[in-house]
Amino acid sequence: MNFFSRFATVCVLGLSLCAFTTNSAEAQDKKDQDDPAKVEGMMEMMGPMMGMMMQNMLDGMLTYMSKPETAEKLATFSKNYYDALLKKGFTKEEAMKIITSINVLSMPAMN
Repeated sequence: MNFFSRFATVCVLGLSLCAFTTNSAEAQDKKDQDDPAKVEGMMEMMGPMMGMMMQNMLDGMLTYMSKPETAEKLATFSKNYYDALLKKGFTKEEAMKIITSINVLSMPAMN
């Protein structure tokens, strides 16, 4: 399963969870909604699911980032970005500092 498939699955699950939680909350009366024990119980149930969703998303991203063709794309991006910075008037030192400050792992993976 590629990154986008996993990401889409995580999004669908997250939106479904939000919709379910919203519908469940609306169905409850005001007294139940204000009960801290019930709210805490719901949060404890959601914790493991959210952890699993995050794990799947990161696993998909790391799988994508490990591919040789991804490194090629990132190298092309870095070179193009560096050249564009120079064209805009940045010095070589400034452009290199900007390029090296990019955290590639925080960038969304694209196929």
